[in-house]
Amino acid sequence: MKRRMMVACVAVLAAAACSDQQGGVAGPTGADEASPWVRPPQIDGVTRDGGVLVLRGGAGPNARVVLRAPDTAAVATTADGAGRFELRLPPLSGDVRFTPEVQVGEDAAVSPETLVVTQAGAGPVALIAAGQPTVRLDGAEGLDAVDSDGATLMASGRTNGAAPSVNINGADMAPTAIGRGRWRAVIGQSGPATITVNGKRFDYPGAGATAGFVVERAGAGWRITWPVEPSGRQTAWLPD
Repeated sequence: MKRRMMVACVAVLAAAACSDQQGGVAGPTGADEASPWVRPPQIDGVTRDGGVLVLRGGAGPNARVVLRAPDTAAVATTADGAGRFELRLPPLSGDVRFTPEVQVGEDAAVSPETLVVTQAGAGPVALIAAGQPTVRLDGAEGLDAVDSDGATLMASGRTNGAAPSVNINGADMAPTAIGRGRWRAVIGQSGPATITVNGKRFDYPGAGATAGFVVERAGAGWRITWPVEPSGRQTAWLPD
């Protein structure tokens, strides 16, 4: 997976001006690349209603939105005429990975992102994808996630419109807007790092497990590690 996150930027986003010297990758491109006819769902927020997680997002008008997970019953809803949907998850156990997809008649489109619900919904809720910055759905302004493929480190978060002040290991960074109201800053290194966003310090603990899909506590946050084809790994660290 060496340099995978940087290669993804060049291969997938040449038309999106991924050219700043920090490099990096932008958010998932969505429906047009999964199907010429059906748009995959894009989950863009989560709220907690007691012990229930309520997901919201967009898809095609009147599309059937389905979340599928191993050993867990599928959850489905129907988008309204404007393509907006809201989906309530049933009680969960442990850490669950959902694959979002849309069904319109006999057509279907699977999202390139995987929805990860940790600690039965009590922990972070995020969208992960190979070579892409993790989208934390329950985050706030500032630092949402730090991704690494073992060669490149990428910090990302959301913003209210103004570019945040970002410093990684003493070097001031120029964050890049990546859509969905988010930014990224990328540096060609791996291992633990000190990251400061708008004056707040975060101590990134580095990459995690070497096999399988793992969710664990790591420093002052949660770390998700998962395999990436053909033989790589990606880690996302989500600070408390």
